[in-house]
Amino acid sequence: MIIVKQLSKVALSGAVGITLISGSANAWEPERNVEFVVPYSAGGGSDINARMLVETFRQSDLVDETILVNNRPGGSGAVGNSYTYNKGDDNHTIMTFNGGQMMSMVTNDANVQLEDLTPLGTLALDTLLLGVAADSDVESLDDLIKKAEEDSDSIAIGGAGRGGEDHLAFAMINSSLGTDFQYVPFGGTGEVTSALLGGHIDAAVYKLGSRMDPSQVRSLAALSDERLEAPYDDVPTFAELGYPDIQLMIFRGYAGPPDMSDEAVAYWEDVLKKASESEQWKSDYIEKNNLIGTFMGAEESAEFYSEEKARYAEKFKEVGIIE
Repeated sequence: MIIVKQLSKVALSGAVGITLISGSANAWEPERNVEFVVPYSAGGGSDINARMLVETFRQSDLVDETILVNNRPGGSGAVGNSYTYNKGDDNHTIMTFNGGQMMSMVTNDANVQLEDLTPLGTLALDTLLLGVAADSDVESLDDLIKKAEEDSDSIAIGGAGRGGEDHLAFAMINSSLGTDFQYVPFGGTGEVTSALLGGHIDAAVYKLGSRMDPSQVRSLAALSDERLEAPYDDVPTFAELGYPDIQLMIFRGYAGPPDMSDEAVAYWEDVLKKASESEQWKSDYIEKNNLIGTFMGAEESAEFYSEEKARYAEKFKEVGIIE
């Protein structure tokens, strides 16, 4: 079988390079265990994403070699980004790459930037919610606002990382509501959940893909542009509640080391595309987590990430997180 693929990596200049590859569909395949890096702690949205993708690979017989998930939390994704970057030309290393990781690149002026990694593909779009523990006396956004009027600087809202999508969502909420909530960063959504349920924080910002249990967490409002489907169909959007500026959608994609070969990029792009088309991925991950299923290949993802990075920088400036 002869194939022609357009592949890209984001060059240091920001330009997109295109390579044409022809030959066997199996020009490159893994020859040993594959390391799947997750830059956040176990139990969070990226961890769930990676493990579900590995299971889809296995069930659909897409990758012959064993794939080992390696959680490398820290620095709002920077630890995992640096770890993957240092893999150089290792075609056997892939990493979850989402909007939060790229946001932290912008806000923290990280050593590893978008152009230092190799985009491989994007499989979903996600959004965020603001919620409290199910046993909290706060039952609505109005309740939280009233509580804030009494003493807003004593209200702690947790999120995964500093300078990422959770932090941006928090800043947008604080700015639009005119409150002075305190942000508490954690290593991942799993840690956020534990802190919320343990009563160590008053509320939390979290992503749909994090699989917050509705029986344990009461969602107060969503940052989506329209009402979500069940089990979040009873959760109003911030726009519905009178705050149209509080909207944020993020991507869930994948990247590799900076010098990954074009043949390997073609392989992972193809595998990701097949995974996105599988019924298991659609039902067990996309539908179960109420995400927006999509597929963008390596080149399209590289261009999309570059555009999103510029948009994130603008948003962070608007809310005063960066100058």
